[in-house]
Amino acid sequence: MTFHHLVAISWTRSIDDSNISAFAIALDQLSAECTELLHAYAHGRDISSRDVSSDYGISAAFHDPTGYAEYDVHPAHIRAKELLSKLAAKYTVVQFEA
Repeated sequence: MTFHHLVAISWTRSIDDSNISAFAIALDQLSAECTELLHAYAHGRDISSRDVSSDYGISAAFHDPTGYAEYDVHPAHIRAKELLSKLAAKYTVVQFEA
């Protein structure tokens, strides 16, 4: 089974493209530093026009829950989460095994 970690983000109203680009770069660095833990990793802006959509999404798949536990305390993940806390109005997380 694969351990999945999904994040849906809604930005604050004051965010601009440079903030989103900085966040995307932080996520690219995070995935590059954690390749041995990850089965798959993707992130990007929402492209739907649905009213219920979030603004940005992250999908991280791990070989097992232990890999996620290591990722969760990795310095690059902590840096990305700190940046997220400054930029997001709200975010939700769902985790599951499949």
